[in-house]
Amino acid sequence: MYKIFINDKPFIISADYTLLNRYEDLLQVNEMKNQSLMDLVRKTEELNAKGCIIIVEDPVVLFHEFKTHFTCIDAGGGIVFNKKNEVLLIKRMGKWDIPKGKIDPGEKIEHGALREVEEECGITHLNIRCFLNKSYHSYKLQGHRFLKVTHWYLMDTDYTGKLVPQKEENITEAKWFKWEDLNINSLDTYQSIKELLFEVKVQLK
Repeated sequence: MYKIFINDKPFIISADYTLLNRYEDLLQVNEMKNQSLMDLVRKTEELNAKGCIIIVEDPVVLFHEFKTHFTCIDAGGGIVFNKKNEVLLIKRMGKWDIPKGKIDPGEKIEHGALREVEEECGITHLNIRCFLNKSYHSYKLQGHRFLKVTHWYLMDTDYTGKLVPQKEENITEAKWFKWEDLNINSLDTYQSIKELLFEVKVQLK
């Protein structure tokens, strides 16, 4: 299954028909007969749209077709825990987020993810515990469509110093949250970030 967030709304490509019951509030497409993929993308971009789920025999083929309509950008980020079992979040453009950023040309994704977390939060002594997954986020800029593929890592640190938000990246705050007390549902963040945090909760049980 591929879940791409378009304006924070899910655009799902899957072979699993049982998902239709789970996502009954989304625009549902069974197979792609007489359907234009980009028409469905444009419908999802509309303000009143809730998202779209497409059921096809081979999701990989359709996802590769989807990517041909976008400029792909690789990014890396980290869900960071300290020794107090606190998780690191940043406030960017008024919403809580997870530190992440674009991978530089020729840079290994793991190194880029560590660098971005360090730069955005002023933190050091980071260690990658494991790879989590990839998320997909689409956006438009100056009439062009981009697909950001973010590689997420679970990270640890023994850093106890001051956190310094990277203001030039529109980050106004970097803060530790007690993991066991974090209410993901009520957190003022994006749906894609909530799903990632819920996945971490499942993995750390």
